Amino acid sequence: MYCQHCDRKHEPDAVFCSQCGKRLAIAERANETSLEEQARQQLNTGMTQSGAAIEADVSVRTKAGRKPVMIGLIPVFIFILTATAVCSYFLYETKRNEQVNQWHEAAKQDALLGKYEEALHRLKEASKLRPKYASLAADTVVVEEAIAFQHSIDDISSRMSRNELTDAEPLLNQLKQQLRGREEQAFTVIREQLSELIVRMTVGQIERDLDSLQTVEALATKLNQVKGLSGKEALSLQQQIEAKIVSISYKQAELQMKKKSFSDALATVQLGMNYAAENEQLATLYGRIQKEKQKFEQDEQKRIENAMQKAAEEDLINQTAAVEVLHVGTRRDENGDFHIDGQLKNAATRPIYSVSVEYTVHDSQGKKIESGKVDATPKYIEAGETFNFTAVVHGVEDEHAKVVIDHATWYLD
Repeated sequence: MYCQHCDRKHEPDAVFCSQCGKRLAIAERANETSLEEQARQQLNTGMTQSGAAIEADVSVRTKAGRKPVMIGLIPVFIFILTATAVCSYFLYETKRNEQVNQWHEAAKQDALLGKYEEALHRLKEASKLRPKYASLAADTVVVEEAIAFQHSIDDISSRMSRNELTDAEPLLNQLKQQLRGREEQAFTVIREQLSELIVRMTVGQIERDLDSLQTVEALATKLNQVKGLSGKEALSLQQQIEAKIVSISYKQAELQMKKKSFSDALATVQLGMNYAAENEQLATLYGRIQKEKQKFEQDEQKRIENAMQKAAEEDLINQTAAVEVLHVGTRRDENGDFHIDGQLKNAATRPIYSVSVEYTVHDSQGKKIESGKVDATPKYIEAGETFNFTAVVHGVEDEHAKVVIDHATWYLD
């Protein structure tokens, strides 16, 4: 007999299939029992067989299936344990990686802010967890270099604070050379501090030499140098240089103005104002010089006119009245000779020479007795000097005869 569901073969009296557990079809029996008895027997037999079949089936299933089920669960347990271990290890390593990344990023931020010791500490902690991370090793080297640079900067700054510029300058130049071409972000603060040191060095050197600079041109060179710098110290030094330019320009212009060199004085003030354009002191002086210059030019014009007039007058005197008669004395000797002695003066403003004097002798009645011409001595006479002439007229009988100087001729030198 076969199961109509799974085709498993069974005994003829089987009611349930031992394979699939479903009820089997009941065959027609050819005995002579009544239908009711047959049904009753069939029911009793079915119930008995059914229970037996169920027990048999459970027994078979239990005996046949227990061992394979247990064996099948072992890989599941191993898988679960392995997965749990792998997951735990993965989570552990992930957490370590996150911690390393946090320390690494924090170290980068510290380095950008110039907190190099803190950055180095974080990098070392991260390297303990991940000693083979190349990026950590590389950044550690950079931060260690930054720390070394920071020590150099601190040393240079300390020397400059003690005004040891001569010792600090070569160290600063060396640091500049070491940082040349280094563009790592970790050196941002270092580069900023280096720029500040350069400004401080330049300002310190100029301040050191400021007292020795006594010309506007020399100060202007330093001023242009300082204007290219930034910071409070540079601004303060710029103001000091401008103030000294103003002082030197003012004093020099005043001296030039006293010497009546007004154009030079204006140029001096203008030069100072080129570097201190808004200085009221120089602007006021410039206006005063202009007024003084204008007044001087007006007075000079008057002086020129007066000088021209005086020169004309002097020229007239030189040409027409260069010889002034100071004294003329006469005497007559026993022989009847009439002696004439005259003293003259050079009234010209220039030397004269070859002076000739013309004279006339009159008697007491005013009648002309004699006239003549005589050369004065010395021959060359400076302006303002006196000179003389002498003459003798023979045969003058009138004891009261007089002499008159008629004319004089001369040459101007």
